[in-house]
Amino acid sequence: MKRGFSMVELIFVIIVLGIVASIGASIISKAFETHIVQKATHNAAIKTELAALQISNRLSHAIPWTLVAKNPTNPFNDFQIVSRLTIPGEIYTILEWVGVDNDSFSARSTPGWSGFCDIDTSTPAECTSPGSDFDFTDTVIQNLSRRGADITNSAIFFKTSDFNSTLAYDPGCIGLVARGGGADTSCAVGIDSYAGETLNFNNATPKIRAEHYALSWSAYAIVPENFRDIDGDGVADVWDLMLYYDYRPWEGEQFRNGRNALLINNVSVFKFTASANTIRFKLCIQQPIGEANPITLCKEKAVIR
Repeated sequence: MKRGFSMVELIFVIIVLGIVASIGASIISKAFETHIVQKATHNAAIKTELAALQISNRLSHAIPWTLVAKNPTNPFNDFQIVSRLTIPGEIYTILEWVGVDNDSFSARSTPGWSGFCDIDTSTPAECTSPGSDFDFTDTVIQNLSRRGADITNSAIFFKTSDFNSTLAYDPGCIGLVARGGGADTSCAVGIDSYAGETLNFNNATPKIRAEHYALSWSAYAIVPENFRDIDGDGVADVWDLMLYYDYRPWEGEQFRNGRNALLINNVSVFKFTASANTIRFKLCIQQPIGEANPITLCKEKAVIR
């Protein structure tokens, strides 16, 4: 006869195996949990970096004095110049500006518009711009706009503090905000037509010109939308950040008239401010990870104009 295991020995082995299995399961569970958190953090980091990069790229071509912060409940009448914000992001959560047409300017060695106006050969109703290829500019604008815009829907902004004999450029005079009880586009020099290297203006009011100018065919707005509660406390915790574009305030349009695209979702913080030629913004998102508390990740950037 061969001696086998006793009942006590079998019970002892089972207990040891149970302890080992419990420890192993705990280690595996912890490793999986760590992997989930790391993956959520990685995804959140990529999403915030891409969104911040898109925002900074757009802001790098903003005309500085057009930057305005708006109250989403009354964006046309309740606004602040971004550089004058005292508590960024508390009330004025919409950021809007006019962007320079950098696409046709830098798409090739011969720019669509050179940015130089020959004052000696120009008149108050036109600008001769040596080195420009406005046919190319017109083609680029038509290809980028899905609302039928072309160069005749563009506006030209001269690098001068005056647009007539008394007043300086400001967001109100290009239609970004209300001034005098309604839309005012008195300082926006709209383009009526072009011939060769000459731009013709469509406003009969004589404009003060300068040697340097910028061409624009679109304004831009970053707008928080779709607020929602994700922790069940009845308070909106996150929202989507939308980019509006392809609209022209100097033609009486507001950002709701333009096209829009989602920049990033599950945003919990979007704040911005400006000082001199620097624009700073902060972006935070929450990345859900099942029943656990979501991962919060923030990105802050400074854009120098």
